[in-house]
Amino acid sequence: MVDNLHTVKIKSLIIKMLKGLVFSSLLGILVLYNVSRPRIMIVHSYDPTMDTVKDFDNGTKKILENEFEPLVQIYYVNMLNKSTIKQKINAGVEARASIDRFRPKILIAVGDEAQEFAAKFYLDKKKTKVIFAGVKGDFKKFGYIPGKNVGGIIEVPQVQELNALINSMFPGKKNIRLAHLGDTSTIVNLTEKILVQHAWKNVKFQDSITVNDSVSFKRAAMLLSQRYDLLLISSYKGLKKDFNVDDEVASDEIMKWVLENTSIPIISTLGYAIEEGAGVAIVSSAYDQGMLAMSSALAMLKKSSYFPNITSRVLSVFLNDDHISERQICVPSIYRSFAVGTQKLYGHNNAQEAGL
Repeated sequence: MVDNLHTVKIKSLIIKMLKGLVFSSLLGILVLYNVSRPRIMIVHSYDPTMDTVKDFDNGTKKILENEFEPLVQIYYVNMLNKSTIKQKINAGVEARASIDRFRPKILIAVGDEAQEFAAKFYLDKKKTKVIFAGVKGDFKKFGYIPGKNVGGIIEVPQVQELNALINSMFPGKKNIRLAHLGDTSTIVNLTEKILVQHAWKNVKFQDSITVNDSVSFKRAAMLLSQRYDLLLISSYKGLKKDFNVDDEVASDEIMKWVLENTSIPIISTLGYAIEEGAGVAIVSSAYDQGMLAMSSALAMLKKSSYFPNITSRVLSVFLNDDHISERQICVPSIYRSFAVGTQKLYGHNNAQEAGL
């Protein structure tokens, strides 16, 4: 009886040891598998609450639906809450520390700040290749040379489509007077150049002002709103409080002031302006850029010599119903349907309809 009990205890101990060995082996295999999986890291300039960031992430997820091999991590720098250059530099240091810990083979950087304060520091590191996306202007300003450890998704202002929309906003009106206002960033310089060179149809592009401080920006907005039928505001993030102070003013505060002190319709080439109260924008689709960036990353994992050089041509329409109603803007139903279908309709009047 004692021998049988002793035997049972020995068998039970052996079974427990075998189970532990199997579990440890499986855990070891899982750890080795994860260590050996190719790593892709996405670094966003802004935070995950922004619609363009959500769209980009959803685009990457769409491409990854049937992919099990890559290990993907996302990091949000959240530069909108950084008003001083010191804060931005520190945020970049933290982002690079996270990148170094993860050790990605492919680094996807989204937005100018992600390039300036994080991605460009990896140009000389052979173990990490860079894909840029959401760059508003000339990517060469970051030291990027396509094919030399870096490739990307090119984004350009969609001025031709914006021209068609402007004409639909003023049915029957001839020679619609248009002016442009923006900061002194590279994207604004590019936008201004495209606006000047564009062969406008039934639109007279007559003036463009660029400034680097909020005081001058507000003064220019007032002046232009008194002289033109329509004001196109491009980038206004990073405006200084005034020309003597380096601290920046939050973009939503700028737009709030402009809306309270002007009366003409305001459009933009950037989606965030509509989120903050402007009327209409046609922009490159962040969802499409997310798909293109992740597809490129997977291709780069398979072919080390491949570096993307792609222009995003899929569009998104942003509408703000409050602005449209208040300034009596005519917007054809096709634009509205597109905005509703892609959840890019803002404002209090129809937020519920858009599912926002």
